[in-house]
This record gives sequence, structure tokens and C-alpha cells, in this order.
Amino acid sequence: MTAQDLPAEILTYIFELAVEDESLFEHMHATVMTESAWGRKTPTSDWLLMDPTKVAHAKQIRKYTITKAIMFTCRRWYKTAYHLLFECLFVSDPSRLPGVCTVLDRYAWLGWYVRRIHLHRYYATRRFTMSDLENMLVSVIHQCPNLELFTVEWAITPSFPAIADALTTYSTKSLRSIYWTLAPESLPRLIWALDSLPGLVSAEIHLESKHGLSGEAEDEASILLGAAAEVAIALPALKQLTLWGHSQDFIEQATGWSLPALQSFTLDFAANRNDLPDVVPFLAQHGTQLLYLDLNTIPAIDIAAVLAACPLLKTFAFNPDWRLQFHVESADPAASPTLLSSPHPNITHIGLHQLLHAFLPSRGSEITAALPTAATYLLQRINDLTFGQLTKRLFPQLQVIRVLNRTLLTGLEKNNGPEDEGMDRWKRWVAQCDAEGIRLEDCTGAHLGDLPMDEDEESDEEEDEEDETRLRPSNVKELRSLIEEIRQMLAVEEPQSEILTDALKSHTYT
Repeated sequence: MTAQDLPAEILTYIFELAVEDESLFEHMHATVMTESAWGRKTPTSDWLLMDPTKVAHAKQIRKYTITKAIMFTCRRWYKTAYHLLFECLFVSDPSRLPGVCTVLDRYAWLGWYVRRIHLHRYYATRRFTMSDLENMLVSVIHQCPNLELFTVEWAITPSFPAIADALTTYSTKSLRSIYWTLAPESLPRLIWALDSLPGLVSAEIHLESKHGLSGEAEDEASILLGAAAEVAIALPALKQLTLWGHSQDFIEQATGWSLPALQSFTLDFAANRNDLPDVVPFLAQHGTQLLYLDLNTIPAIDIAAVLAACPLLKTFAFNPDWRLQFHVESADPAASPTLLSSPHPNITHIGLHQLLHAFLPSRGSEITAALPTAATYLLQRINDLTFGQLTKRLFPQLQVIRVLNRTLLTGLEKNNGPEDEGMDRWKRWVAQCDAEGIRLEDCTGAHLGDLPMDEDEESDEEEDEEDETRLRPSNVKELRSLIEEIRQMLAVEEPQSEILTDALKSHTYT
């Protein structure tokens, strides 16, 4: 049997293995504990720290690149592999959406292969209004009965009612993961949408203020939920809930919901300082089964009460800039206050947000705000007291402490590490972790202090491994060689189908 005699089923299986990347279809979203990566645009440019979202974007583009390389080998391979382009619809520019809509309208069978829709940007263009884009996106959803993941990174508030109706009508049984960015006034419609999606495994909701990403909400009127406030939502499959921004009304409602499978909860309150959500009652209701908890807020939250409500917790991330009660009590020389009243038996990983003033200079830095000297000293003192509590005495299973702030790590790389008091603090913290048998990491998973090396400080082999912008699977070179050998063996010079070629051009992504 020659390669020409291989059945289409076998070819399809081979091609699926070549482009397979199941991380693109994982129902759970990346968390702050997901490792970032260093990379460069060119070998001589400055180092860039890329978060997991950018790495995921690169993976999606890579999948298209490999698929197209296979398709353009010969006409038979073109027909066999064409559907692989539609497993994940990644639209980085809204002007590309009409092409996707056209292809699915013409070849409706392709919609059955779509498992993920990911819109990187969503805004009106010169050619298309928001209403036009909304109609096209709804049309695409109609054609995808097996849709599992729906992600839109930009705000979809004006189009949300139509998009939510399409998803709850055509994807109720299949949809497992959502990522939506909305204004708080969309909360009533959001509640009704969630009530119609009982199969959700992961939900990430960004609630933006009308004042912007860091605007305050003290002058915003309370959201009128109407009948949505009386909905007793049950999400029996929901394992992960991530909330960003002004989520106080959402959490108040979700406290009374049924979330029996919830294992991961994240609250990122951004730069907001007012109307902090009442997290403790929420955790009292849903914290008993949590394994992962991330609380990134500027206002302090009672850590002792939080951890008491989450006895099974294994990973906990918080802001060590919080001024807690035990910090106040520490001013008394006769007192011996502790972070927790009793040890937490299960936590193995702790993540630390912020810490900008712990290592970066308070003056002359582009990253840290210029605080008064007394305020800076107080904040550093709080950091030291809190970190001093992260020992096996209070966390007997603790294995890893990870400093999560990517801005901090970027500043340390530009500053070539901490200086003066920052260096002394780093040495003290490293010594504490070494004595306790705990690994102190940065957000890339490397030891805190292991910064990327310049080209003259590392071998060519190490440079190639760390250059994330050259992200490629290890078998691409071999795959291309194989394709070239098969092309020569088959000596296929057939012209490509004009219909399929036009369809592919309509389905171009950048």
C-alpha cells in the first residue's frame, strides 16, 4: 500500500495528532499560579515577560500554521485536513469575523467541528457597526452545536443580550467554559444566562466599572436586579469561578446559590478600594470544598476567617500588603500574635501579590509609586511580618511560596535585581525558606532571583530554549521534512479546488 492508498480516516487521524494541543480546549481557565515565561521579539531586544494568555494566543496561531502547512501539500490533504481549521475559531481582529461567518454559512457542516470560539478583540470598525458584528457572531454561534468554550476578551455589554440568548438556545448542553467582560448593569441578564447553562465547568466574569478599569464605584447606584434577585441558581458542574472588578453584587447573589462542585475561586478587585465584596459569608457557604483560593484586593480581608472557612484548601494566594490585626498587635513587645489562630493542615502552595515596595526602590522607579518615607517603611514592615508567618509552624504542608507580581519581576529584570534594603530583604526571605525547606519562586516558576541572562551570559542552546517568541512544537522541522518527502513521492501537481481556496482565504487569521 502506498501513501496514496491510505484511507481518509487514517490520514485524518495522523493530521489530528500533528496539530493536537488539548491545552486549547481545557475547560478550566489559567490562574495566577499558572507560570509566565520570558521571551524576546528578536535576539537583541529586551526581555519580555509573557503571561499565560499570550502563550495561549501563540499556541492557537501555531495550530493554524501547522494545519495550513499540511493542507497545502496536495489537494487530497487539503480536503482531508480543512476541517481542523475550525476546531478553534480564534479571531484576533473583528474585521475577520465576516469571513468566518461567510464560510460557515456556505459550509454548515464545518460548524459541527467547532469546539472553541475565542474573540481577542470586539469593537466596531469602519466597515461594520457593533450591530453588524453582533449579528454575525450570533450567526456563527447558531452554526456551532458542539461549542464547549466561548471567550471574548473585550467588553460585550451592548451585544450581551443577543449573544447570551444564542448561547443559551444553541449551546446549553455543550457549553462548558465562558469568559465574558461586562458592565455591572448587565448583572440581571448575566444571572438569567447562568441559570440556563447548568453544564458550565468554568466561568470567568469581568465586571468593569463605568469609570474605567480602576475607577471607584462609590457614586454608582446599586444594580436593580428585579426578578433575577429571586433566582435560585444551581450550577452542579461548576468547578471554577473567577470574578474581576466590581463584583460585590454578584458575590452577594452567589452566596445563596448551589455550587456543590466548586473547587477554585478567584476574586481580583483590581485597583478598587471601595465596596469590597463580602467574601467571608460567601466562603462560609461555599468554602468547605475549595482547593484553590485567590484573593487579590487592596482592602484587607481577614485571612484567619477565610482559611477557617476553607479546611481543604491546598493553594492560597493573597496580598501581603494587607494590614491585618496581628500587625497592630505586633507593636506590643509583650504580645506574640500570629497570622492564624491554629495551623492550616493542607495548604501546600502560597501565592503573594503586590510586594512592589519590598524589592524595588521607592524613589526613581517607574513602577513603584512615590510614597512618603513613613508609609513605605510601614508597608515594608508589614511585608516582613507577614512573610515571617509563612512557615511550617502555621502551614505544616507548605512546599512553595510564589511571588506572583509580573510587574515586580519585570522591574527587577530592568533593575538587574533588588538593591540595598531590597537585597537584604531578599536574602532574609531566602534564608527563611531554605531553613524551612520551602521553595521561593517568581511567577515563572524559577527561584526568586534567577533572572533571564543576556546573550553574552548564556549559551546559544539555552538562548533558543528561553526565547518564547519562537514558540514552536519540537516536531515542526521533522513534520515539514516528512511533508516534503511525501510531496516528492506522490509528485502531486493537481491544482487546488477554487471553492476551497476561496473559503480558506476567507478564514485567514493574523
